[in-house]
Amino acid sequence: MSPKKQMKFEDRRLDQGLGKAVARRTYLRRLTNPKTGRERWEKWSEVADRVALGNTMLYQDGKKHQKAEYKILRKHISNGSLLMSGRHLQHGDDTQPGRNMEVFTNCSTAASSFVLFYLLMNGSGVGRAYDDDMCVIDWDHMPNVRCVIDDQHPDFVWGEDESVRDAKHKYGDSNGHVHWFKVPDSREGWAQAVEMIEIMAYEKKYRDDLLIIDFSKVRGKGEPIRGMQNRPSSGPRPLMQAIAKVASIKGAGMSLWKQALFADHYLAECVLVGGARRSARIATKRWTDPEIFEFITIKKGGFLWSANNSVAIDEKFWRQRTKHAQKVLDALIRAQYEDGTGEPGLINQHKLVQNDDGLEDYTDGKYAGSDKYQPMDRTEKLLSHVARNANAKLFTQIPNPCGEISLNMLGAYCVIADVVPYFAPTIDDAEESFRAAVRALIRVNTMDALYGREVKRTNRIGVGMTGIHEFAWNQFGYGFRDLVDEEKTQDFWQTLARFKRAVTEEAETYSKKLKVNAPHTNTTIKPSGTVSKLFALSEGAHLPSMREYIRWVQYRSDDPQVKKYQKKGYPVKELKSYKGSTAVGFPTQPLICRLGMGDKLITASEATPEEQYKWLMLLEKYWLRGVDKNNEPLKPDTGNQVSYTLKYDPNKVTFKEYSDMLKKYQSLVKVCSVMPQQDVTAYEYQPEEPVTISEFMKVLDEIQKDETIMEDIDYEHLKCESGACPI
Repeated sequence: MSPKKQMKFEDRRLDQGLGKAVARRTYLRRLTNPKTGRERWEKWSEVADRVALGNTMLYQDGKKHQKAEYKILRKHISNGSLLMSGRHLQHGDDTQPGRNMEVFTNCSTAASSFVLFYLLMNGSGVGRAYDDDMCVIDWDHMPNVRCVIDDQHPDFVWGEDESVRDAKHKYGDSNGHVHWFKVPDSREGWAQAVEMIEIMAYEKKYRDDLLIIDFSKVRGKGEPIRGMQNRPSSGPRPLMQAIAKVASIKGAGMSLWKQALFADHYLAECVLVGGARRSARIATKRWTDPEIFEFITIKKGGFLWSANNSVAIDEKFWRQRTKHAQKVLDALIRAQYEDGTGEPGLINQHKLVQNDDGLEDYTDGKYAGSDKYQPMDRTEKLLSHVARNANAKLFTQIPNPCGEISLNMLGAYCVIADVVPYFAPTIDDAEESFRAAVRALIRVNTMDALYGREVKRTNRIGVGMTGIHEFAWNQFGYGFRDLVDEEKTQDFWQTLARFKRAVTEEAETYSKKLKVNAPHTNTTIKPSGTVSKLFALSEGAHLPSMREYIRWVQYRSDDPQVKKYQKKGYPVKELKSYKGSTAVGFPTQPLICRLGMGDKLITASEATPEEQYKWLMLLEKYWLRGVDKNNEPLKPDTGNQVSYTLKYDPNKVTFKEYSDMLKKYQSLVKVCSVMPQQDVTAYEYQPEEPVTISEFMKVLDEIQKDETIMEDIDYEHLKCESGACPI
């Protein structure tokens, strides 16, 4: 066993290469010295200050408790032993008590297009069930839609846009057949525009009417958005174009689920254009729906790319007693393998933790509404209709886009955080961090939220881990292949079980203190792609993808930074496929590769699929479900899921071998993405290029050290490993 590395609490420094670059791109704010007027970047300790302050201000019933919670939360965040999710690191500060919860949620679900659009604009990834019974709107009944804008608006384009003045002259004011809607300049206003179209389609009374949507009040392109750290607005044109695309669905004669899929895709495209916001989605459909085969192939050729598609299956499906189930499985496996995308995925819906107590109350249609956004009264009929259909279903849960949280398909959130036990000085300190994470997330659940009723009903949280492999090595001297030997590494697995029991106990105790329901689910492992990079940790449950690599970042060829990097010895190459672009290479090595593990270090490509499935099953047993001190499963089950992407080499794994693997193992875990490895030699430019240790050291030796030269990063490096969560 390896000797344990002695640690202490400290204001931890970001990883000086990739970590600092990620932090500046995503989380750190620019601070201005009031005396000199000079700007500088935040320090990580200052991020910890404001995030801990904002979170603990949510507790209003006692200054003493608030102060104690601030102290412990700040200590663990600054030390790196607790990493709140990126939403908290970006937005957390003393304004948090007055903000809406959506801004602090990573992912969510929705059962209507306008709510899905609203959540996407708040930066949340969104899941939606496109089951036949969950898609009740016939978009063929939407009114005829026209988007207009004042000809004095800075984004008005002569010859392309219809002005308000011309529209007034042509269509007149609102009357029995002409309906005007002025879009307010806010996320809520944009969602209201979509809600208006959607509810009119649902009511089936306006097919021959005209809906004119006026965008004159929406701020112009480039103007600052206050709630997004003054990032530039995209202006009204992306939504105008998206609505025009949604209007094109009318008359196509598509099935209702397919109409909804296209409408949501067009709206998600619009959000992505905003640049700062993400548009991560998961689209699910039940395997028993008549048009499931069309769903399986609907993305082939690169269509409807804004969502990762998955088929929801159950225990009956795996028994293979019907020809239909066999045909669905064969079609799924063939699409996954031959399309080279790993899609559609498989969700074992019967394994997701489900507690429907109180769900029947949502049939009043009032389960969506907050101080920030209140749907129209007439929309309650639509929401009630969907709720009744959901209540009639055997399975009411689907995962969020990255697959780590079980959510009510009508509408729910995941609020998540990562604990890094590797950075905790002792096991007791690690447990303290897990408990602090529980309390912090439960406090977030007290915020004003669109799904406030669901939050109160379930109080769902997701306490995760990252840097797991570093912790296993540092504390126990175990590598990956040791860990999948359950008997040999019981001390590690029982430590995870201890942490699970601590999370469950703290969730129950703190919920009683705050007089709220105990969380229906409490543990998870998320992809942790971005926050883990802050300290170069292995991401979530994933093995390191490479030991050493060159991280290529694209720049415009005329960017002065390119010459600076080149002068300092960084590798530079002009790209032929991207004219006017140059890539700069930054040598990068994950922390785990600096720990002296020798042959104990296993990368993702070196682990067999069998070993990786075993790893997931053990994490589900000891961390998600948990066991008591007698090694009996905890009751009730309060685990979410492990987000994991299993990679295979399609040049080495035949279709038959792939099919046999899926059929043998996929039914044994809750969810798992299975993706082919990319052939990096087939592309001129890949964000990460594997190199040997000698090649890595050669590049490193040629670079002149200069503290004034800062590494950079582009959005390709901020995507989740599965590709499901582009930021």
